[in-house]
Amino acid sequence: MIRITAVVFAATLTLANQVAAQEQWGVSVGMTPTWKATDSLRFLFSADEVELEGSEFRIGVVRGLVYGGEWGLSYVDKPVDEHSSLNADMETCSRGTCGLFYRTLPDVRLTGVEWHHFHPFKTWKERVQFGTVGAIGIGWLRGNVYRRRTTEESDVESFDIEAGELFPPRDTMNVMPLLKMELAVAGILAPGFKVRASGGFSMPGYETFSLTFIYLIPKWQ
Repeated sequence: MIRITAVVFAATLTLANQVAAQEQWGVSVGMTPTWKATDSLRFLFSADEVELEGSEFRIGVVRGLVYGGEWGLSYVDKPVDEHSSLNADMETCSRGTCGLFYRTLPDVRLTGVEWHHFHPFKTWKERVQFGTVGAIGIGWLRGNVYRRRTTEESDVESFDIEAGELFPPRDTMNVMPLLKMELAVAGILAPGFKVRASGGFSMPGYETFSLTFIYLIPKWQ
């Protein structure tokens, strides 16, 4: 009888743990005050000098565990600050072009969709988590930029070039990949409610500080 009771008790605890560990759906809202792309990332833009800067806003749906990680899909909006610039000096002239200089005009932005995953390495006292955030997605550059094209004879200025030319192969597709690799610290402030701070690489630049609010909706009993 004691053995049967022990087995039933153990099975009950196992089932309770499984129920407690079930993933929940939720929502997330995030913001990044500033991201920057400097000369250290010039290889991404096939350029010699890069000075791009902007901010970021994210909103999406997530699925995960209160005391574990989560994954989700978000809409991403990254405005690019006016007067950000990119300079590409070619070693040899190609098709009459010897160099390209771009400067962003108002309302240039990168918008798209992004899939992310937060993986905690450690959780302390069910309050603080440390881990990584990885993401991948696709975005579209919108708006116009100023372009100065240097030729063998002169400089040709244009004020209505599509922003897609900032990213190689410098055509009118306007498509740019989204990629994120960041270290993160999350605080569990209330049941189902987390705040996560992170920083690292987030295409098209580096984020010093990013803040994300996550709410996991309780399941109906």
